[in-house]
Amino acid sequence: MTARPWGYERADCRGDFALSLFLDDIEHLVDHYSAQTGEQLEARLFRAQAAANKLLQAYEKNARKTDAFTHQFIEIKCIVDGQDKQQFVPIFSAGLKTQLVRLLNQTNQTTRH
Repeated sequence: MTARPWGYERADCRGDFALSLFLDDIEHLVDHYSAQTGEQLEARLFRAQAAANKLLQAYEKNARKTDAFTHQFIEIKCIVDGQDKQQFVPIFSAGLKTQLVRLLNQTNQTTRH
């Protein structure tokens, strides 16, 4: 994958901000493996799943002031979009999904000026 800083490496990876960093990182991960078309689908899915597992473990270990990643999991699936293009998507465990929805609801309630 391209060399870029991961959210769990940041000093401000804590609380709800860790969840938003995680979303950016998982998007980068699935986009990367979706684009590796020179490799068989099963191999790409296997590698993407392994990378997602490591990413989640890194957040569980490094994110501070949150337990959103504790005992959670992600399953990487391949779908075909409307243009017949394969895309990898993360399927979040119920606990992680609950935390992400809570964050989304907080974001939607923020007053806009």
